[in-house]
Amino acid sequence: SRGLGMRGHIRFDNVSFAYKTRGGNEMVLDDVSFEALPGQVVALVGKSGSGKSSCISLLENFYEPTGGTITIDGKLLTEYSHSYLHQRMSLVGQEPVLYSRSIRGNITYGLPPDSLSEEQVVRAAELASAHEFIQEMPDGYDTQVGERGSQLSGGQKQRIAIARALCRDPAVLLLDEATSALDAESEALVQAAIDRNMKGRTVIIIAHRLSTIRSADKIVVMRKGKVVEQGAHSEIVRRGGVYA
Repeated sequence: SRGLGMRGHIRFDNVSFAYKTRGGNEMVLDDVSFEALPGQVVALVGKSGSGKSSCISLLENFYEPTGGTITIDGKLLTEYSHSYLHQRMSLVGQEPVLYSRSIRGNITYGLPPDSLSEEQVVRAAELASAHEFIQEMPDGYDTQVGERGSQLSGGQKQRIAIARALCRDPAVLLLDEATSALDAESEALVQAAIDRNMKGRTVIIIAHRLSTIRSADKIVVMRKGKVVEQGAHSEIVRRGGVYA
């Protein structure tokens, strides 16, 4: 069953977050509140440094908020174990992390050995538009990717990372829309893979593309660590807000 019991109802309530720096504390998030209902796509939009990535880092439970609460399905994020969150939530970041092992080993990385059948691995790769190029590699799924995936192109690495995210069948998908480093053809393939796999999951996406932003159920516009407005694309445009 998808997400093993997690519905993916995410809430940020008055969340603040500060990094400790030499000169004291630097406020990264300031009183941030938004909600993603199960199955909704929520796009975080804003300039670099507005706090979008910090929202994702906090959701992954890498850090704890300095103030306020984050809940999933009504339960505090901090009450979930890291391993549970790791299985139910998947992140596809801008710089895909690949390990010096086989393509199969990269797709199943972090899961118990033999927890996935070959069919499940191939299915995840197909969903990620990766199966075709893997088949053409010298040893297929057993091909070694080299140090940090040096044998693969940027678009190939990205699609392996998407396959890794999908093979867990997560309830929540966290995406840093990572199309900036890719050529147009790879970007189209990666984008298609992402679009195809959003259905039925809660998706929080740091969005740069207008098409993604427009099609999201909700847009959360951030500036300097604060949420300056939120709503559907049509509502925000109608209000003539910052983002419009």
